[in-house]
Amino acid sequence: MNTNEPHPTSPRDGARPRAAQADLAIAIGSVAGSTHRRLGRPNQDAAVVVTTATATVIAVCDGCGSGRRSELGAAVGARLWTRALAEHATAPTDAELATAAAAVLAQLDVVADALGADRAEVTRECLLFTSVVAVITATEVVVAAIGDGVIVLGDQVVELGPFADNAPPYLTEAWFAAPRPLAIWRRTRADIDRVVIATDGALPLVASGSTALAELAATDSLYRNPVALERRLRLLADDRIEIDWAAHRTRRVQALLDDDTTAVMVRWGRS
Repeated sequence: MNTNEPHPTSPRDGARPRAAQADLAIAIGSVAGSTHRRLGRPNQDAAVVVTTATATVIAVCDGCGSGRRSELGAAVGARLWTRALAEHATAPTDAELATAAAAVLAQLDVVADALGADRAEVTRECLLFTSVVAVITATEVVVAAIGDGVIVLGDQVVELGPFADNAPPYLTEAWFAAPRPLAIWRRTRADIDRVVIATDGALPLVASGSTALAELAATDSLYRNPVALERRLRLLADDRIEIDWAAHRTRRVQALLDDDTTAVMVRWGRS
C-alpha cells in the first residue's frame, strides 16, 4: 500500500475532509455569488483538499467570469494541482512548486486538445482560472498563487488583487506568452495557528479592515459540520430584508458576496 496515496475531498462531496495531522481542523465552503445567481450562471469556483500520510494539500481555483464554461477549468485545475503537490512527502521547495505548475499545465494541454482544435478559443472559454494552493505538513506551511484571491497566515491577511482591467494572471497564459511566476509564502506551523485560502470573491470579507473572514475562521461550529461554512457563505451571498420598526418600512440590503466565493479554512493547536 502506498502511504502517500491521496484522498480527495471537494466542497460538494458532503464529507468532512480528513487531515494528515490529527490536530488539523478543516472547513470548506463554495457558493455562487449573487450576480451569477441573478444571471442564472453556475458557480465557477472549485476547491479540492487531498490528504496523504505526510501532508494536507489544498487547491482553490476561480474560473474567469467571461468564460462560458470556465468552471470546467477551475474544477480540473484544482484536482490537477492537488495531485501534483501530493506527490511530495515534504513541503515543496520553490523549484518543486514550479515543477508542479509545469505538470499541471502539461496535463491541461491534453485537456485542451480534447476540447477542440482552436486552442485560443478553448482556453478563453474553458481554461482560464486563478490558482491558490497550500501544502501543510507537520512542521511547515507553504502557500503559492497565480492570480487573485485571499490568503490568511495566522494574523497576516494577504489580498491578491484587484488587477488592472479585472485581468488577473492565469496559469494557461503560458501557452501564449511568458509563464506567470508563482507568488510563494512560507511559515512554520509553530509560528501560526491557521491558514485560509479563498478566491477573490472573499475580498469583501477582509476589505477596509473587515474582520468577517477572521470571525468565520474562529467559529468552532464551522469545523464540526461539513456543510456549515457553505451555509454561512450562502447567507452572505443573499440579499436580505431589514425592517425599520420605527419608520414602519423595510429595505433591501445588497448581498455582501457579489462574486462566487470559495474558502478553505484550516486551523490547529486547539483542544
